[in-house]
Amino acid sequence: MRRVAILLIIVFGGFAIGDCNSAEAGSGKIRIAQTGTVTNCMMACNSQAATCRTTCLVPGTAPTSAATTTGNANQNTACQANCSTQQINCQTTCAATSPSQ
Repeated sequence: MRRVAILLIIVFGGFAIGDCNSAEAGSGKIRIAQTGTVTNCMMACNSQAATCRTTCLVPGTAPTSAATTTGNANQNTACQANCSTQQINCQTTCAATSPSQ
């Protein structure tokens, strides 16, 4: 039983290696999903969006008889949505410049 299993591994392993080295394996156009340029562009979009989102925080008011002088920050939802829209537009522009198109 062990010999059969080893034989099958050798036979199918040989086919797999043979397929990888055949001319047909590399004949199709390979599309690279990301390039360094596109990745850098996307990361810049993410960084801009993060910076934008931090400006959307509105200081909260302190609750009455609280031990602290300020309350939790609140987010401005319209501002957050605007930052997200800008991020998507930026990333769409990055993707359009990708060589895999």
